[in-house]
Amino acid sequence: MKQIIHNKKVQGILLFGGVFLLLDYSAGHLLDWLYKNSKSGVAYQENYTFNKTNQDILIFGSSRAAFHFKADLIEQNTGFSTYNAGREGVGIYYHYALLLATLNRYTPKTIVLDLDFRDVYDRGGSFSEEVFLDLAPFYQHITPEFDNYITRKWYDAIRYQSGLFRYNKKFFNILTANIIDKSDIHKGYRPLTGVWDGKEKVLKDDNFKVSAKHINTINMFIEKAFSNKIKLIVCVSPTLKKIPSEFFNFVNQLKSNKRLLVLDVSNDTQFTNEKAFFYDTEHLNDTGATAFSNYISTRIKEFVKE
Repeated sequence: MKQIIHNKKVQGILLFGGVFLLLDYSAGHLLDWLYKNSKSGVAYQENYTFNKTNQDILIFGSSRAAFHFKADLIEQNTGFSTYNAGREGVGIYYHYALLLATLNRYTPKTIVLDLDFRDVYDRGGSFSEEVFLDLAPFYQHITPEFDNYITRKWYDAIRYQSGLFRYNKKFFNILTANIIDKSDIHKGYRPLTGVWDGKEKVLKDDNFKVSAKHINTINMFIEKAFSNKIKLIVCVSPTLKKIPSEFFNFVNQLKSNKRLLVLDVSNDTQFTNEKAFFYDTEHLNDTGATAFSNYISTRIKEFVKE
């Protein structure tokens, strides 16, 4: 009798496991399809930048890239097709993963990497390796190098096999991306409207620790671009925010590398003296982005011709 009960328990566990695996497999395929057919929002942006870009010039960076570089204007001024692959709230770990995905499909002529101070300082969150969880949907869809890069813990390769796990942070984004149909008329650029109210946003009073791993990843990005014969521009776009000096020490060190163009426009008075150019202390509004994009277009055109 006990053996019969035991066997039924085992059968129940196996049945439950089988149903769960079938549900996970089916849900994963459905979410994969919905993700790849997203029409708007973050899901569309991620899918396009990781799987569909083919432009000559790509812009990489955080929200400051997304809001500062008008792709259509740069394209018009340089004569090279351009897409803004900037993404709010992420740092160099995300950008390097995006570079690996891009190079798996094609080699852009020029990349502009807009550096954020959080690309140098260890601030945690999505500017750290935590962002790899957001990249789980691309696991086993890019290259072994990509997979190895986003698996930092021994169990990552196991949990990334789960369709439900891969998309557990993206359900809402995928849902809205398939309900709302909004074409990307700005080629990745997101305009900000409104003018800075004059209130200073002060950085939190905590320790700013330079991260050797962050800096190493920036150097990996640079070397990967060079090894693929990509013209690379590292830029620090205009800001009114007070940033610790160690960040600019690192930027100045990059200037010794003659293979890339380093443009520190962070305190350029043609922008910082015009408060009407800013949405807040850290981001340009659409008017400021227009002025900055005209400026950066000239520098890109000159650099590409060298």
